[in-house]
Amino acid sequence: MLAEKFTQASAKLHPDYGRKPLAQFYMAASLYLLWSGLIWLSIATGQLSIAPEVGVLMLAGVAATNALFFGIARAAPADQPPAPAVTALQCLFGLFWAALFTYFVPASGATTLAMFITCMLYTLFQVSSTSFRRLALISAAAYSAAIVLRYLTVAQAGPFWSEGVQLITYLGVMGWLTLFAGHIHSLREELHDRNEQLRENIRKVARVAERDHLTKSFNRHYIMDTLAREKGRADRSNYPVSIAIFDLDHFKRLNDEHGHLVGDRVLKVFAKRVRAELRGMDAINPSDNRRSFGRFGGEEFIAILPGTNLSGAESCAERLRENVAGQPIDDAYQITVSVGVAEYRRGETVPEMLARADEALYLAKSRGRNRVEVSDPKPATDAEVIDFRSAGS
Repeated sequence: MLAEKFTQASAKLHPDYGRKPLAQFYMAASLYLLWSGLIWLSIATGQLSIAPEVGVLMLAGVAATNALFFGIARAAPADQPPAPAVTALQCLFGLFWAALFTYFVPASGATTLAMFITCMLYTLFQVSSTSFRRLALISAAAYSAAIVLRYLTVAQAGPFWSEGVQLITYLGVMGWLTLFAGHIHSLREELHDRNEQLRENIRKVARVAERDHLTKSFNRHYIMDTLAREKGRADRSNYPVSIAIFDLDHFKRLNDEHGHLVGDRVLKVFAKRVRAELRGMDAINPSDNRRSFGRFGGEEFIAILPGTNLSGAESCAERLRENVAGQPIDDAYQITVSVGVAEYRRGETVPEMLARADEALYLAKSRGRNRVEVSDPKPATDAEVIDFRSAGS
């Protein structure tokens, strides 16, 4: 953070709300243009008169100020101070020029009042309530000091009561604006908190929408979307991706003998065990895309293995199969799984890749279950597909 001590509170309280640095600069520059227009109109109508040297000083100072903030706006993002800090600094410069104008230009009443008020309004929605109060106090002090110094140092400064009434008016407006700023910022904080809660609720709904309600694994819709994304990645960069389809052996018999509650328990424990094993493998061999595991339907599950070729996917599936077979669920229910593995072939569709993994799964079933089979690197014929499926599940 590059904010000075004065602006630390505003820098940490509110985010930038999407305001781009150049847009912020243009808004401040337009305020100076507004001031210039008001001053020119007052001079043209005979309400004000400004000494040439004062006019040159003011114009040069304002030009230098805008050049400074234009440079800040065009700086690299990493080198820019927080937006609230820049706003506070712009306000301080504006108050300085407004006070200088008040000192050098007698009877500038309404114009001066407009300059100070618009300068403070510029900061109202961009800094914290604490910073706004500090700026309001500085502006009141600057306005008062300019008037008092002029009457102490400038001969024939004119009647003090007129300037005094305008100063009191300004102090009253600043007091109300300070209260209003506190109210606005409390509303903003409440809105921010509600938005955070809304985002968290949306994240929760999204997690629920992409999960199977029983096993808490990803559901079929999420798995299909993930496969489509991984296929796109593989097509762009030859990045390998494989899949493994798991089917619990004799699951129907388990349901018939022990009931659906036991069957549900077996599905949940199996899914939890496989997810934990996949996370452990990721910890050893991290990948930009984490492995995904989901329920494909019934007792059938699928693992997506990014960055894994056919050989690696076969080893992963074998390790998972051994883990399942070696640990009875609840020390009571011995289950095994058959696994079909396929690696994505560049140019094929997602359904074609799934069909090859499914064929390998049916081959594992036909060869006795509790085993891993990989897809033939050559496309399978229709006759072979029928043979696999005729072996039964």
